[in-house]
Amino acid sequence: MVRLLQALTLGGMTLSAILALLQLRAAGAAGPLLAEIARARLSALPVAALLATVAGLAGTLAVARARWRADTFAPAMTWRRRIVWPAGSPLQVRKSARWPQALLVTPLAALGIAAALLFPAGDPALPALPQAAWLLGGGLLALCFPLLVGERLLAAVPPAQLPEAPWLRALAVLVTLAFAAAGVLELAAGFGLPWLASRLSALLALLPAAVAAELAGRAIGRCFLPPPPADAARGAANSMLARLLAEGAAARGLAEPMRRHLGIDFARSWALAYVRAAFAPLALLLVLIAWGLSGVAIVPLDQRAVYERFGAPVRVLPPGIHLMLPWPFGRVRGVEFGPVHELALKGAASADRLAAEAVPPSAADRLWEQENPAEAWFLVAAHDRQQGFQMVSADIRLFWRVGLTDADALHAAYGAVDPAGLLRQSAGRVAAAFFAARTLDESLGENREAMAGALRTNVQRELDAAGVGLELSAVVIEALHPPGGAAGAYHAVQAAQIDADASISAERGHAFATLSEQQQAATGLLRRATAGAEETLSAARADATRFAADRDADHGGAPPYRMERRLSALQTILTAGPLTVLDHRIPPQAVPLLDFRPPPGAALPIEEQLR
Repeated sequence: MVRLLQALTLGGMTLSAILALLQLRAAGAAGPLLAEIARARLSALPVAALLATVAGLAGTLAVARARWRADTFAPAMTWRRRIVWPAGSPLQVRKSARWPQALLVTPLAALGIAAALLFPAGDPALPALPQAAWLLGGGLLALCFPLLVGERLLAAVPPAQLPEAPWLRALAVLVTLAFAAAGVLELAAGFGLPWLASRLSALLALLPAAVAAELAGRAIGRCFLPPPPADAARGAANSMLARLLAEGAAARGLAEPMRRHLGIDFARSWALAYVRAAFAPLALLLVLIAWGLSGVAIVPLDQRAVYERFGAPVRVLPPGIHLMLPWPFGRVRGVEFGPVHELALKGAASADRLAAEAVPPSAADRLWEQENPAEAWFLVAAHDRQQGFQMVSADIRLFWRVGLTDADALHAAYGAVDPAGLLRQSAGRVAAAFFAARTLDESLGENREAMAGALRTNVQRELDAAGVGLELSAVVIEALHPPGGAAGAYHAVQAAQIDADASISAERGHAFATLSEQQQAATGLLRRATAGAEETLSAARADATRFAADRDADHGGAPPYRMERRLSALQTILTAGPLTVLDHRIPPQAVPLLDFRPPPGAALPIEEQLR
């Protein structure tokens, strides 16, 4: 019996873990199967029921193991080689029914409550994927078979062998019904009722959450009670709600389980008899009233509605309460009335709103060197209209709404299935044609407001031609630059241009300095040559003047003048070297001897050598 409980506990924990991981992994994942799991919140109901059942199995397993050890005379616990609970002692059975129940049952029950209440909620507005919904529904219904086998195994266990068997069977019935209900709801979603499946699944998940809360309360309450006798010790697997559900399903009604457990006999209640007699006409009246209320249309302030009578549009209903033919003779189609939507030309518009003092995330950076998912690439003409093309990145945001006239409302209701997709395609086509007719310099240098106005006019013209009733409020170009991959090359070109300009400026400065130096040198040479010429002329004029004076003096008085000039010449010559004066009054013996012979070894003068 202990092995059976271990197998059932391990199988339940494994199955609940698999379903929980699938539900958590499905959020934001690709693939039709995971997308359908995320949409339908599929695992909330079966996982909550599985964890509640596993909690009861864990508590029962603790008591059953203690009974087995007591019956087999095996020690239950040792500490430092000393036996704390001796073999065959009933104390371990009594103790296992108290605080071990709180330690085992309460965490698992809390996980079941969290699975029922905290799993990501599905979106009932999203359409279900039929094939994925049918596959999931069939898989859940197929899992009911092994669960039903486990329930039958527990039902076949005699109470003398396992006193908690009826309680565990009730929990197994809860799990089987939870899987069956989830499978049926998923099949209903595949047949076109996703809102019913999503809402009922969340509502039915409250039942296993209540069962788990009851088990946790019973397990915690045991810690404050004295240990029961060994033959009366039981695991914390008793749930009144689960037993009412299981016995009511077996008896095909809740009257007998309510009478047995709560002492309430509905068969003798006059109120129940009256309700049973009046149920058919009352239900018919309620159905008629509900059908009649389908002819009352409440249009919110931010919407309008297109009234269809027998499938044909009749008029556009403004906000307010309106009466019409009940369904299916009259229907309304909701149309927006005034809300403005933001649409990025590529990707999705960011819906994050940050506080004024908050640190912006890295995704908010608009440096053109970084790739931005919201930027689209466009081809532009090559420079000077040559054959070829270039590329430009642009972050273009479109602000649109449904037109405010009744004709626009009719066109929006029947003209386009996906207005945002149509607007993105039209704007992309117009933007591609707009940039293809311009070069890179024209695209980057043109006024952005003028470009946005031209794009808005062209896109609105296409929308009017398509007849979809959409009004383009504004076009905003948040960024316009070359592709981010060209940033390095562009910066290199800019650096080369800056270096070239700096080199040109430096060479021009060097040329101006050299020219100034050469001009200064040429001016100095010219001035020096002019001064030398003037000095030469002045010297020539002075020489000419002296020559003329000498010539006139020679003509006027030649002997004296010549004598004076001779003496001047002698004076000049005599002052240039040593002078020896001879006097006739010197005695003969004192007459100096003048030797004009050259010294020995001296070279003879040229005249002597010629002789």
